Amino acid sequence: MGNFPLNGLRILDFSWIIAGPTAARHLALMGAEVIKIGSSRRPDPSSRGAAFQVYNQSKEYCSLNLSTPQGLEIAKELVTTCDVVIENFAAGVFERIGLDYETLIALRPDVILVSSAGTGHTGPDKDYVAYGSLLQHYTGWNTISGYGKDEPIRGGLWADPWVGMELAMITVAAINHRMKTGKGQYIDFSMAESLTASIPAGLLEYQITNQLPTPIGNDDVIKSPHGLYKCKGYDAWIAISIQNEVQWGSLCKLLDIPKILNSSNCSSPKARQENKVEIDQEINKFTSSLGNYEAMDIFQNHGIPSGPSLNISEAYSDPHNTHSGYLAPQIYPDGATRLMPGMPWKTEESEPVHVIPAPQIGDSNHRIYMELMGMSSDAYQECIRNQIIY
Repeated sequence: MGNFPLNGLRILDFSWIIAGPTAARHLALMGAEVIKIGSSRRPDPSSRGAAFQVYNQSKEYCSLNLSTPQGLEIAKELVTTCDVVIENFAAGVFERIGLDYETLIALRPDVILVSSAGTGHTGPDKDYVAYGSLLQHYTGWNTISGYGKDEPIRGGLWADPWVGMELAMITVAAINHRMKTGKGQYIDFSMAESLTASIPAGLLEYQITNQLPTPIGNDDVIKSPHGLYKCKGYDAWIAISIQNEVQWGSLCKLLDIPKILNSSNCSSPKARQENKVEIDQEINKFTSSLGNYEAMDIFQNHGIPSGPSLNISEAYSDPHNTHSGYLAPQIYPDGATRLMPGMPWKTEESEPVHVIPAPQIGDSNHRIYMELMGMSSDAYQECIRNQIIY
């Protein structure tokens, strides 16, 4: 393995679906040896979809039936060799399995246990079972999402990847703390609290006014104009955000809009918001005859913040994502080559990330159980027959 920042660290990944695996993926791409544990008895639901190929890049993957006493003992032995343990089951599940923090520190005193649950492991709601898509409702996000009372709330599954990145950062901080102090720790992470903490403006507005924030779609409470504008072609749009008076002046000059829109009536964001309908009509007149990339080039050349609103296909084929190296080709065991995402940053290192295709369950059984743990061939085969390694 190359010279990656987390070389030498071993992480035992019991997590599944999106948030936990995303965290472990980031750590694996930074060079940590990540051993994912799963079981055919209760497979990771995400393994049926393409997303699994991203969330589990650069990991090893062992099958282990934790419902058996032998499987639990194998897991405990693995803990003694690992620096970090990650799990994202509902509160209480890991404890009922027999892998609570007190048990883990008896096995390895400096271990770091990262436990993520929908509503955390304390408080009156701790026993709720939740997924990221549900927590987007539970945490107040959908109070501010959408276009108002007459429009449906847009969906999405951004909460889990968001939390996954936060979990990765917290884990790196805990690793840094252990390097300085020699002490591990238990991290109790609440997805719900994390999501609510990410909307401070809405929370403060309610505290000050005692009224719920009004959803404003693509508008901004201060900046104006700010939104999506129609371009030439099917479902083609450009996003524009005027941040200051210099940019507003550039927009007026470019569009050559009527005097009423270039007058003192629109000399402030508040005034422009009051004349939003007329201003948006003028912008749409200009953009509707242009392709979204063509419009972006024109606006950007005039110092106006803008960018095309891309669908998945367009984002996948956008030259910036490939030329920057973010999307890079990977060859899979079946011979297929796919563009897969890496990390959204670069360093001076020649090998900034450690990227290999996601494994299948059981791919690493031989290496982990026989080579790392020293299990005999007979014991290994017996565990397979008895569905302990399963």
